[in-house]
Amino acid sequence: MKEKKNRKYWQIALAPLVPLVVVGGYFWPYLGYIVLAMLIFMLILAPFRGRFYCGWFCAMGAFFERILSVVSRKRKMLPLFKEGWFKWSIFVLMMGLLTSRLVLANGDPRKIGAAFVMMWTISTGMAIGLGLVWKPRSWCSICPMALFQGLIAPRTYQLQVSESCRECGLCAKVCPIETSPGMFKSIGVVKSADCMRCGNCVVNCPGKALSFAGQRQASCETSAEK
Repeated sequence: MKEKKNRKYWQIALAPLVPLVVVGGYFWPYLGYIVLAMLIFMLILAPFRGRFYCGWFCAMGAFFERILSVVSRKRKMLPLFKEGWFKWSIFVLMMGLLTSRLVLANGDPRKIGAAFVMMWTISTGMAIGLGLVWKPRSWCSICPMALFQGLIAPRTYQLQVSESCRECGLCAKVCPIETSPGMFKSIGVVKSADCMRCGNCVVNCPGKALSFAGQRQASCETSAEK
């Protein structure tokens, strides 16, 4: 499978942050501020690139895709993972838990850091449980932050599907969250929340039918190979 240039290296560099925060944060809660910094970076990037953060810079996603994938059974994701009501349920539960912990922290920097360590620990535990059985990045389909990015940038840097799409299904096979752009051919664009902007489908499409923000796929492949 082909990938966009440098994506793999970014993920390999960021993946170690997950065990660093989860394990190290237990002893030194201030490591939780790494999570806060990444969230701020995500919020800054999302209005310009949508869920690009998920596909390229998310440390948790990188950990699942590069490390968890080695032991994952990689079964097809359950349809439940793509249900809106299920995603919103996870969002409400996780955000409610984080908010309550931040309120209880009462401004204490150490407790604030511990709250973010706790959130990453819970998320990582749930994600590993899902990723060991189903696709390594199954959690990324229901992740609260993924849903939030789709809300604040619903039409930013979307994946375009041209009429030349043959609906061969290869895109779904190379997509970390099993999104099939061919299913969106009738509307010509993939819904923002369903695409991580990793570019796997773009560089692997045999019909050159996919592109981002109206760019031709040929141009994308040329820049990726430079």
